[in-house]
Amino acid sequence: MARAIYRINEFIGIDQSRDENALKSAMSPDACNMDTAGGNLSVCRGCVRHIEAPIPGTGDIHAIRIFSTPDGEMFIAAAGESIYAYKNGAWQEIYAFTTPLEKHRFDFAQAQINSKDNLIIATGERQLIKFDGEEAKPFGSAEGVSDKKAGYLAMYRSRLFAAGDPENPNRLYWSQLPGGGRSIENWGSVEASPNVEGGHTEVGSMKSDPIVGLAALSNQLIIFKRDSIYRLLGDKPGNFIVEEVEGRTETAVYSAIVKRAGSLFFLTQGGLCIFNGVNAQLMGDARRIQNALVSASTAASRGAICRDKLYFTIDEGGGHANAVIEYDIMRAAYMIRRGFRAYDICSSGGTLYIANENRRICRMDEGETYDGAEINAYWSTPVCDLYDKGSIKSMKRLYLRGRSDARDSAALIDMHIGQNAAAYRTLLPKDERTVLEVPLKNEGRTFSMRIYNEAGGRFALKSGMELEFETRRRTE
Repeated sequence: MARAIYRINEFIGIDQSRDENALKSAMSPDACNMDTAGGNLSVCRGCVRHIEAPIPGTGDIHAIRIFSTPDGEMFIAAAGESIYAYKNGAWQEIYAFTTPLEKHRFDFAQAQINSKDNLIIATGERQLIKFDGEEAKPFGSAEGVSDKKAGYLAMYRSRLFAAGDPENPNRLYWSQLPGGGRSIENWGSVEASPNVEGGHTEVGSMKSDPIVGLAALSNQLIIFKRDSIYRLLGDKPGNFIVEEVEGRTETAVYSAIVKRAGSLFFLTQGGLCIFNGVNAQLMGDARRIQNALVSASTAASRGAICRDKLYFTIDEGGGHANAVIEYDIMRAAYMIRRGFRAYDICSSGGTLYIANENRRICRMDEGETYDGAEINAYWSTPVCDLYDKGSIKSMKRLYLRGRSDARDSAALIDMHIGQNAAAYRTLLPKDERTVLEVPLKNEGRTFSMRIYNEAGGRFALKSGMELEFETRRRTE
């Protein structure tokens, strides 16, 4: 018999882009709630309540946003048929829709109106709303041609751009350039100086291809449509140019468009996409989560960026987002977080916030539970035969290093060898420099492992792991 070693030198993330036998040992075909920072493997952190008071009411939570004011950050939540602000230590209703909305779709933009910071809120069903930190009231007027039922907003070149008017689904509006008595609440003409006036233009002509989102970069405004992507170039109406850009992607969801430097990331049913300033396309590693997206819906996905990680909510069944796809941009690593609902997500100052099923706004990546719920974490290694299907692998030992947060917190390992399976419960050493040996049994032509936590406990594996086995061939 010949001795052999199967090595996992580091842990990276999920890869479902090819057959498991072809995957690198550092990748997993199925993993959940794991942290692979530094190439190590540990149970991820959970979430803790940032605001103890629940968002008022019993209606669904539709959106949360952070409104930056001179006095600090203020959380805004749209729930049921109301909009709430958390100020002076309590949630306060700032606006109520007297007639219920049908779609409960919200978009936001922050801008100055009359030298005061305002949060502008769009629904696509009612006139825009403005909130200055004290009072929320209708934005614009019929006289200023700005009383439109816009659904999508973006600030670009100091102007407010809006789209999603149900009566004009291809129309892009822009405000006057503020200053000299002008305001972004006025979208009308200025005869004395056309370059500062407001206006609108049609983007495409097909009603079956309406505008479904706006996003501003430093040098262009990106206009997402159902089946195409356009951009607006220029800094004033006199030189505005609207042109279609090459896009080989599926429909983007406006609430899952995330800006990072000069690029836009967005999640579609086909995977993670990027607009790089010139064209839009699937990321080169988008197929790594293709199995996870097959049975999930991205139709109401929400997106956010926190430090160098992208986060997108998905619905795996039940009508609400109940999983989050995490993508580490620097390491090109995917992970899935489950065990909670995420009605919406947003970030500020290097912290990711979620609105969960307990109607609380929580900080992610803190604590040892998901707001009281156990974290169930696992990592599966690929089913492989090492491209030697004829050899029989007889398992001997598993070598690993690591630690547990508590002495009774174990790492559980299910070992599958051919048709045989065995379970092992391991208590990791107190000292990370100690190598733990786990004796194994069974033999077969293929093998795989599943490593998971026990009862929400925490553990961390350092510097990969090694699987020792013997190989032989069947003799007649």
